[in-house]
Amino acid sequence: MSRLERLVVMMEEINGGRYPNVDKFCRMFEVQKRTVYEDVRELKDGLRMEIEFDRFRGGYFNKNPKKQLPKFELTDGEIFALTLGKEMLSQYTGTSFEPILQTALEKIYERLPDKVQVDLNDLKSQVKINAGPVIQINRKMFFDLNRACEKHHCVEIEYFTASRGEVTDRRIDPYRLLENRGTWYLLAYCQLRNDLRLFALHRIQEYSLCDEKFKPVAKEKIDEYLQSAFFLEHTEKEHRLRIRFDRQGARYIRERKWHPSQKLIEHEDGGCTLSFVTPSLDEAKRWILTFGEEAEVLEPLSLRQDLARELFKMSKKYSI
Repeated sequence: MSRLERLVVMMEEINGGRYPNVDKFCRMFEVQKRTVYEDVRELKDGLRMEIEFDRFRGGYFNKNPKKQLPKFELTDGEIFALTLGKEMLSQYTGTSFEPILQTALEKIYERLPDKVQVDLNDLKSQVKINAGPVIQINRKMFFDLNRACEKHHCVEIEYFTASRGEVTDRRIDPYRLLENRGTWYLLAYCQLRNDLRLFALHRIQEYSLCDEKFKPVAKEKIDEYLQSAFFLEHTEKEHRLRIRFDRQGARYIRERKWHPSQKLIEHEDGGCTLSFVTPSLDEAKRWILTFGEEAEVLEPLSLRQDLARELFKMSKKYSI
């Protein structure tokens, strides 16, 4: 958390009548006492806030609650960080996302120079971030694996494969960490399968970094591998999909680019046909099912047949 954001939060705590003390601020911000004392001094001497320490209650209070923080000159990036960024951090506090978001916000501070005047007392985020069902992961493992990617160290893991319900020992060459819909994955070359694989971090039961190093692959190859997926999954074969959406479904399909290879054909009835190449039919099937009757798979035939079987089984469960 930047110093500016700490000062805002400190004043919120003090003005809220909670009588926070140095120890509480140390725990909140994960800083040393010296840092808190410097922040309090800045509030009192630099910003002229009438803050005093109540020895009976054991915390700080504002002698003049009507006096609020002055206007600060902020960059566009700092405004973003204090509003959207603060909301994002509140969603991910305690997870491995937190330090990554912190770093991202610090970079925003550095890159947007345009200045504006902002009243910090009115700076309330109108943006709400729904992080979704974020899967908790081991923070130490996250940074150990990140270091292994950077230093090109092989890693030995015990990995639980959910689809088969089994645990296997793997030796991998880790390339990149990536997040997809609330889940962190490790893209690595698996020496057991002799191919690139994605490993969900929360399914890595044990791991150890090896002294042995591997030869890194070109960044372009990794990017190409990731971009070829519809969302994330890969199989050995690529498939060309064509999906017909009715008028209702087409409204949502037109709003975004779903895949680099996509083509969109408009129809006179307001519908559209989306086509693209994907290395995973299972992933595409789950996505198509979210559209219900608004979507119809035209090809490949194998996916059309698979969906027919799936829908037949579902209809038996929901038959009235």
